[in-house]
Amino acid sequence: MNVRTLGLITMLCAPAMLIDGYRHGMERTLNGENDLTGNLLYMAFAVGWWCAMLGLRKLRAAGHGRLGRFIVTLPLITIFLAALQSPLDTGHFNMQSPVYIVADLCWPLSMVLTFAVSVAALFARVLPLPLRLAPLFCGVSLPVGFAYMAFARLQDMPLAEFGWHTATGWFLLGLALMAAQSSKTQTTLASA
Repeated sequence: MNVRTLGLITMLCAPAMLIDGYRHGMERTLNGENDLTGNLLYMAFAVGWWCAMLGLRKLRAAGHGRLGRFIVTLPLITIFLAALQSPLDTGHFNMQSPVYIVADLCWPLSMVLTFAVSVAALFARVLPLPLRLAPLFCGVSLPVGFAYMAFARLQDMPLAEFGWHTATGWFLLGLALMAAQSSKTQTTLASA
């Protein structure tokens, strides 16, 4: 699958968590409480996210060395594990099992790793600057959400803000992947 296709999938899946938030009136649903549609929406977001990380890996956005490849490969593993939570929730799997706990913990871990990828991409300078900002916008979604929680003295992540941030961020990341593939193709054609 080429980077352009991965970017398109990322863009199409970007609003999935926001849509699920609107379905529930921006009220938080606890693990295991969502319905099949909600579980599929969360899985769709994870698929788009996974495609985005794979696109960044194919572009070597975090650098051409081993460390860059390692940094961008880690989220591919954790996002896959996080996506497993949707079928586990659909099947009413035991939430105390190690498998479920790992899948549940991989959601925030994947967000932290996305931040690490975004910082690596920013400093690797493989992509043009505007395209390096899209992963950074995604990478700061969890820290911005926590900062907002602290500032507003909230007990839970503000779902509307977080949903809009992720929908916008991942849409822009998908767009950046498509643009990076287009500019890479044009550069290849020009040098041939």
